[in-house]
Amino acid sequence: MHPLAAVPRRRRPPLHWKLAVSVRKRWHRLRRLWRPDREFENVCYFGARFRIARDTPIGRELVLRRFEWLQIPAMLAACRQLRPAAFIDIGANFGLYSCIIGRSRLAARVIAFEPNRAMVERLREHLAANGLGGVEIHETALGALPHKAALALDVPGGDALARVVALRPGGYEIDVVTLDDTLDFAGQPLVLKIDVEGYELEVLQGAKRLLARNYGYAQIESFEEPRARAVVERMAEFGWRLTDHIVDDLVFRRDAIEPA
Repeated sequence: MHPLAAVPRRRRPPLHWKLAVSVRKRWHRLRRLWRPDREFENVCYFGARFRIARDTPIGRELVLRRFEWLQIPAMLAACRQLRPAAFIDIGANFGLYSCIIGRSRLAARVIAFEPNRAMVERLREHLAANGLGGVEIHETALGALPHKAALALDVPGGDALARVVALRPGGYEIDVVTLDDTLDFAGQPLVLKIDVEGYELEVLQGAKRLLARNYGYAQIESFEEPRARAVVERMAEFGWRLTDHIVDDLVFRRDAIEPA
């Protein structure tokens, strides 16, 4: 059986949720009639506060309260069950998951990796707005080996879609490190979120020791099926099994193991 075929893809939200989104759309259209110049919105989402540009793709989804609306509750439930030693946010962007998990107080440590300078600034702003001074921020990308690379912005103004690419003249130079060289956990429950715009296999290659020596819950965004299949196979090598497939996110779990 195809490794992705065993877990059904959740495609359709329940009717009551679709109706609620429809009502919110109409409300925000009316609001814009008397506040057409309002560029930013203050949003409370899963208990955390954010200031977002409402005309960006993620901003619109947050305003409508439907951005990753299945993934976030599933991750919060995993944190309640596991009480992880760390929540590791790889591709933290403006801090959505770091702020929500941090505000929940369900992880002993919150560790964020984000190489995009503009997004790091917003990440820090959102952490401060949520009173989260203890979050560990690494302004680097993660990969298979330490090296220099470039960060490519695929869409002007769309920093959420930044990708790690080969270093080239005039590129946005960044540092790439490995997870194994950066963090040292053994026999611990961990919760990971990996959202790196197609660089997930490289991240996993540099996280062999961490994933083999620990257990918990991992959510990995992977768009293309051949690459998603490779992610499933690689995680299986580390002892993690695919348990869910939510839109473009693969969800893995591993049961408790003996400390190394």
